[in-house]
Amino acid sequence: MFDAAAVGVAFANLLDPFTMILLVTGILLGLVIGILPGLGPPIAIALALPFTFYMEAVPSLILLLAIYNAAIYGGSISAIAVGIPGTGAAIATVMDGHAMYKQGRGGEALGLSLTGSIIGGLVSVLCLTFIAPVLAQVAIKFGPREFLAISIFGLVVVVRVAGANLFKGLLVGGLGIFLTTWGLDELNGAERYTFGTYHLYEGIPLVPFLVGIFAVSEVLIGAEKALKRIEFDKTSLTVKIPGLKTLSRLKGNLARSSLLGTIIGIIPGEGAAVGAFFAYSEEKRRSKEPERFGTGIPEGIVAPETANNATVGGALVPTLTLGVPGSPAAAVLLGAFLIQGLAPGPTLFDERPDIMYSLFLGLFFINILLFFIGLFAIRFAAMLIKVPMTVIVPTVLLLSFTGIYAVSNSLFNVGVLLAAGVLGYVVRKLGYSIAPLSIGFVLGPILENSLRQSITIADGSTAEFFNTPIGLGIYAALALTILWGPISTWVRSRMAGKVEDP
Repeated sequence: MFDAAAVGVAFANLLDPFTMILLVTGILLGLVIGILPGLGPPIAIALALPFTFYMEAVPSLILLLAIYNAAIYGGSISAIAVGIPGTGAAIATVMDGHAMYKQGRGGEALGLSLTGSIIGGLVSVLCLTFIAPVLAQVAIKFGPREFLAISIFGLVVVVRVAGANLFKGLLVGGLGIFLTTWGLDELNGAERYTFGTYHLYEGIPLVPFLVGIFAVSEVLIGAEKALKRIEFDKTSLTVKIPGLKTLSRLKGNLARSSLLGTIIGIIPGEGAAVGAFFAYSEEKRRSKEPERFGTGIPEGIVAPETANNATVGGALVPTLTLGVPGSPAAAVLLGAFLIQGLAPGPTLFDERPDIMYSLFLGLFFINILLFFIGLFAIRFAAMLIKVPMTVIVPTVLLLSFTGIYAVSNSLFNVGVLLAAGVLGYVVRKLGYSIAPLSIGFVLGPILENSLRQSITIADGSTAEFFNTPIGLGIYAALALTILWGPISTWVRSRMAGKVEDP
């Protein structure tokens, strides 16, 4: 329900000079980290997270949202200029973006990328603003059984899309959940995996773990290629914003990619890379000349860049309304809420509508300012692509150590940071994804508490776990998600067989 007083407070929060400075700073930091190959939104947010400990809720969250949004867009700059995507979300952009750059049309490609990103971001903000409060009204009826269902849904979907091997995803997700059981049991006070140290009584600290999993593991991976230096032609970097005629021709592409990106963002675990590839594939499928994709055409840039930024608002829908992160970056963002003593979920909309409106309006301002900052900063920011890994690796490591120690004054937390980094490195080197690990760690407490409460409610009856219409709907959606791949494959094979038959 619309709350005029909360909207007024939200405007006042955003127009505070300190908040506006953080908003612009977040955009600049996001662009920098997005441009640098190998880094990305989860790492960007994780690096900034420790520095938000002593900030108020709205400024800290606006800073992180600005970093998140700008980092996803920033990946397209290196994708276009050197053919190396700064983030996974920009992989699909490489094909046409870099081809256009090599044709001397880099400014046009950068303009299309920037415009598509802003339009996709604004559409997703509008969807978030209207969908999230409605979903929160439904979610406010959730009990332990419903939260158990949505936790299982979020985790299974994440591990399902994290890689080709479902078993690997489940194994790593289960490891993340297991690590959340360390510490004192909240119900009976029993010690679980404390190993005789009081430091673990409250469990493994969230922020050092997330920073270690994302940032430190990336440092260790990056150290293997620290001698690699990227060179590129600095010409053709002046942004050329597409005119109304071009935008009118691409309006269908922009609309479809924006909505597709938002929808995919809402599905927990899909993320910006999946949204970008889906949008690119859909435009190629609809095209009368699909063979032109990959040769440097505007459609091949607009589709993935519009969709990947649209996933930001989409990913925040389940994060804010259900407390289930829609992406690894949203999982780190969820940690920021917990630091501020806020529990994302349906009650937050009733208890702190001013914060919710601040986030909605903040995302709108972030996209508008990103357009102008990107317009003037791309030429200079692109120079960062030449920064060698020998500089990036120790800088990221230094920021990680400084941030964690500065806010906790605890060498134990620094140890957790290092241990989590080594764990993330080993997981990645073995060919597993760290997305299920991080989201399993965030969802673990929700899953455990809702499971134990559901067992109490069920009183030994298995049927009681499913004796809830909302829960049944969630489990049905989960079953459809799992079976959709095999079913669609079977249908395609049957249709192909019929075509081949005389």
